[in-house]
Amino acid sequence: MLLGLLAGFFLCFYGYLAKNLLVSLRSVVSGAMVFLSVALILQDSQKTMQALKAEQPFSQLWAVLLNPNEYLNTLIYLVAFVLGGLLLFLCARKKNWLLDFAVALFTALSMGLIIFLLMLSFLPYSFALILSLVLLVMILAFSLVRFESYMALESALGGSLLIAYLLSRFWFLGFWLFFALWAILAFLGIIHQLHRVSKRKQKQDEPNE
Repeated sequence: MLLGLLAGFFLCFYGYLAKNLLVSLRSVVSGAMVFLSVALILQDSQKTMQALKAEQPFSQLWAVLLNPNEYLNTLIYLVAFVLGGLLLFLCARKKNWLLDFAVALFTALSMGLIIFLLMLSFLPYSFALILSLVLLVMILAFSLVRFESYMALESALGGSLLIAYLLSRFWFLGFWLFFALWAILAFLGIIHQLHRVSKRKQKQDEPNE
């Protein structure tokens, strides 16, 4: 838990310092999560939906992924996970408007999935899905317009989510306390990181003036 909190605070307030690393890592995570989600829905949508609506969605999803009685499904999920991560990692290394759009789309989709899964621990399935879809649209729009600033924003959101989730699980906090803690940390992290990113851009533009 301590390592998780340290990682969360770094991402929340200083994620912009590791931009290149985070972009590469983020592309792998995005592709892997989206491809795995598609594989789960196509391969066994009924069990996947049951797992998402269960009281303990994480443990139920894990049971679906590693079902000892369905080796073929487990292999398919593993191949989808690896293939998705590899493909998007390669896309992120190329400079092309179409590939940039694909990276931004997968980034938004994976962030929406992360938010959705975390919300399931506190909210009913339908409410968590609607909230995640609204946030997904906002995330996609911002990532397409200003990807560098979005990465700083996502780092702050992701770090604050991790901190709030770990503390709420450790102290058995309810949804509103979890949400309030997340909102406060996210706000502080976003303001700090966007300010630092803006200052770095100003310094980079000074020699060209």
